[in-house]
Amino acid sequence: MRQKNPAETRERIMRAATDQIAAYGLLDLTLDHVAEAAGVSKGGLLHHYPTKLALLEGLADHLAGQFFARLELELGREPAGSRGAWARAYIRATFDTPPAEVKLTSALAAALSAYPQLIDAYCAAFAALDTPHDDGLPPARQAMIRLACDGLAMAEVSGSPPIDAALRATLLDELMEASR
Repeated sequence: MRQKNPAETRERIMRAATDQIAAYGLLDLTLDHVAEAAGVSKGGLLHHYPTKLALLEGLADHLAGQFFARLELELGREPAGSRGAWARAYIRATFDTPPAEVKLTSALAAALSAYPQLIDAYCAAFAALDTPHDDGLPPARQAMIRLACDGLAMAEVSGSPPIDAALRATLLDELMEASR
């Protein structure tokens, strides 16, 4: 008999929940549908996420994990100790957000009205971003870059009219220049 791998099971549940939200929206998300799509029993899902709120909090953690993995990958592309390395990695990690992640972020943002306690989970998941990173940039410039990136991400998540590709490319260039 094959051993159960809790991390693998949670990953399947996260993928299934993300797919269910993307396909049917948050209002039609049910634990039964997620369990079925993940190939686990409802009891198995409840073992990991005992409520819909716990599942949504898990999705917030999962989303943060995806972003931080992308950020670490981008940091690895920077020469060690280079001025503005963290800021440039943050810019690229934000500008290169996969469409599925944008959809999940949008769904979680919408969930905040139905589950206001999710804001605490979301803030906790991304709390590491609140601390300036020692990459040689003044903290205010680093914050300006991060907040500009966050503003772009929120605009894309909220369905605001998209900025055209040329302006987006220019914004990317300007932010990269500010990180030097």
